[in-house]
Amino acid sequence: MVTLHLQKTVAVNGTIKALCVQDVMTRNVITVMANNTMAEAADVLSEHYITGAPVIDDQGRCVGVLSSTDYVHSKAEELEGSTGIGHFLCSRHPSGLFCIDEVRHDLVRRHMSQAVQTIGEDALLLQAARCMCRERVHRLIVLDRRGAPVGVLSSLDLVATMIPDEAGMKEEIGVRPLVQ
Repeated sequence: MVTLHLQKTVAVNGTIKALCVQDVMTRNVITVMANNTMAEAADVLSEHYITGAPVIDDQGRCVGVLSSTDYVHSKAEELEGSTGIGHFLCSRHPSGLFCIDEVRHDLVRRHMSQAVQTIGEDALLLQAARCMCRERVHRLIVLDRRGAPVGVLSSLDLVATMIPDEAGMKEEIGVRPLVQ
């Protein structure tokens, strides 16, 4: 088993005010394609233990965001009489891990959020946090000049900046390694 090590900048004694998005964003961006099925996207999210990802087109440009909330909406539509049942991303553990249960075979582009909340990598972290609260989103996407995702700032990334000893905290609450 290989342990995934997250190298995040920790805010100590109020230095969070000086941190920028680029200091704490996740640079290894996991994406899904707009033409993937919801089942294929659920596999990607589940495989990487994430609850959402930028959606890209064939040119690699960000055209939306798919999150676990979109699966909830998809399931609600299904329960209202839609057809095409396949898999559904659902919570299976108090720690927030996800599994594939039942999701539709519809394409991601039909269920993704098209309003992508973006932020520049030079933006202050506090500005990003305010934006996430104001827009009620759990992730902001950092795009390059051509619109391709180069980073994701998640609410977990923000929380990680406040934890001085991330490894010790993981052992304390029993978080298992994601990759080994």
